[in-house]
Amino acid sequence: MKRNLFGILTTLTLALLISVPLSAQTIATANVPFDFTVGQTQLPAGTYNISPLAHGAILIRDGKTAKSVASIFRWEEARKGDSATKLVFHKYGDKYFLSQVARGNGNGVMQLPTSKLEEEVRIASSSAPQKAVVAAK
Repeated sequence: MKRNLFGILTTLTLALLISVPLSAQTIATANVPFDFTVGQTQLPAGTYNISPLAHGAILIRDGKTAKSVASIFRWEEARKGDSATKLVFHKYGDKYFLSQVARGNGNGVMQLPTSKLEEEVRIASSSAPQKAVVAAK
C-alpha cells in the first residue's frame, strides 16, 4: 500500500514539474483580427498564446476559449534588423494560414509546414500568397 502511494505521489510530482515550466513559457502572444488555419484546423479571430510543446513543436492556444492546435516547425535564422516578435500569415483572398512565428531580437524564426489545405487553396487561387503580419508580444 505504501509502495503504491509513493509511486502515485512520485508520478504526480513529476507531472507537475514537467507541465508547469512548459505551460509557463509563452513564446508569443498576439491578437489575431481574422480567422486563420494551422494545418487542417480552422481557428477564430482572437488572442493567441504560442508555447513550446517539445523540441520542434509548438502549441497555438486561444486565450479565451482554450481551443488549441499543435504544429511542428523548423528553425530558420532571423533576418538582420528584424527584431520584432510577430506572426506571419499567407493570405489567399479571405483565407489566412499561419506560416511563421518570429521570436524577435535575432532569436530565430519558426517556419510552419505548408498544409495540404493551403496547397489546394494556393493552386485554386493561381497566384502567389500575400503576407499578413500580426505584431506579437
